[in-house]
Amino acid sequence: MFDVFKTSDKPLNMAVYKDITKNQDAYNLNEADQVLLPFAVDDAILNAINQGNFEAPLAIHFWPTRPTVILGGMDTRLPKFNQAITWLYKSQNILPVVRPAGGLAVVSDPNVLNVTLLMDTQNHAFTIDQAYEFIVALLQEMMDGYGLILEVGEVATSYCPGKYDVSINGQKVAGIAQRRIGHAVGIYLYMSITGDQTSRGQLIADMYQKGHADQDEKGRYPQVDPSVMANLSDFSNIDSVEQFMEQLLAVIAHAGVNLSERKHSELDTATYIERMQKRNQALYDMLADK
Repeated sequence: MFDVFKTSDKPLNMAVYKDITKNQDAYNLNEADQVLLPFAVDDAILNAINQGNFEAPLAIHFWPTRPTVILGGMDTRLPKFNQAITWLYKSQNILPVVRPAGGLAVVSDPNVLNVTLLMDTQNHAFTIDQAYEFIVALLQEMMDGYGLILEVGEVATSYCPGKYDVSINGQKVAGIAQRRIGHAVGIYLYMSITGDQTSRGQLIADMYQKGHADQDEKGRYPQVDPSVMANLSDFSNIDSVEQFMEQLLAVIAHAGVNLSERKHSELDTATYIERMQKRNQALYDMLADK
């Protein structure tokens, strides 16, 4: 399935970045740059690919985080956004972050695996739907070994509902977002591996209640029902982010892709950290009572 990225008879290479954490301590305002870093890493790679300065046509970035809520830009338009994020930080000890990709709020913690698949599509253009379908096909190939069929379609009462929600037996286990910079495409996947998924759903439901989402005239926010979401471990024996990560990489390697592990410290992320700081400054000023 990766043959579309080959431009010669040489082996196809993929750079692999692993940022694994087991730390269950939430971030505080003094640690804001730590929660911004994964997004800066992805944007550094996307821009390098688009500028023709990246070493490979493909990269994959695995990045579970400490407990946080990753907000979409639309979440910042909640009627009572200040009230919602203040409740998250001061009552729930959760420092949120606004991401550059689309969508709505999701929960991230060490038992949720965030995966970004980054692709150079200069020689094989992907439509938006084709890019989504590509990662779903990759996931399905992995799930074939467990006899699991992935269902794709919006789960309206999940958090961050979207056309390419991924469900098993009617319960959502993953969501997908996308970001494009020129011919560089990043597909963002969050996969709930294990942990208390009901509490994750309730956290977002409560956040929207605190933010008066029901008063939004455009009806842009879901009425989150925690019971419609589940963990991958509820349906398989995959019970750690490391296990999922290694099995997904095995599927990619089996497709003939050479995997080369890299460290994000090798990337020039300073510019993109600064951009993420600017994106989130208003939020952090609110939480600091400025």
